[in-house]
Amino acid sequence: MPQISVDFDPLFTLLDSQMSINRQLLMLAVEQRQSIIDNNLENLDDLVRKQSGELMQLANFEKKRLAAVAQIKKEIGLPDRTLALSELIFYALPNQKQRLQNLIDEFAALLNELKEINNTNKLLLRTGIELNELLINIFTENGSPLNNLYRGDGSKAEEGPVGPSIFDHQI
Repeated sequence: MPQISVDFDPLFTLLDSQMSINRQLLMLAVEQRQSIIDNNLENLDDLVRKQSGELMQLANFEKKRLAAVAQIKKEIGLPDRTLALSELIFYALPNQKQRLQNLIDEFAALLNELKEINNTNKLLLRTGIELNELLINIFTENGSPLNNLYRGDGSKAEEGPVGPSIFDHQI
């Protein structure tokens, strides 16, 4: 395949910026996990806000990355279709191929680790919510599903007889 001289440096700059943001998201996810374990809701709320800001920046860089890839495709003469970074390697100059491959590998590892930590955080949150629901049910319902004001989906529950709660028995 003949090599066409295309400047990948703007793409590399964008990918480096995206990598930095993803590293920051990974650090925030690790902090989130600890905040969930410590039941530090104030810090958890702060971390979620920080993540939101990082994700907005990431979205902006992704738009720029797509524009940079579109420019490379135009310069190479490729049809207008989605082109993965791994496909760009074939069109990179020899001195750019290794750098692009390293970035692809680093992104894959980082995103996999971020996914695992986010799944762990999701599981911890879900378990905490289920435990809280169980405790609330024990203390307020005496096991009766008819004492709920709302269902799990937020809709209003059917009205029915209300049994004594654990507090009623103690008093």
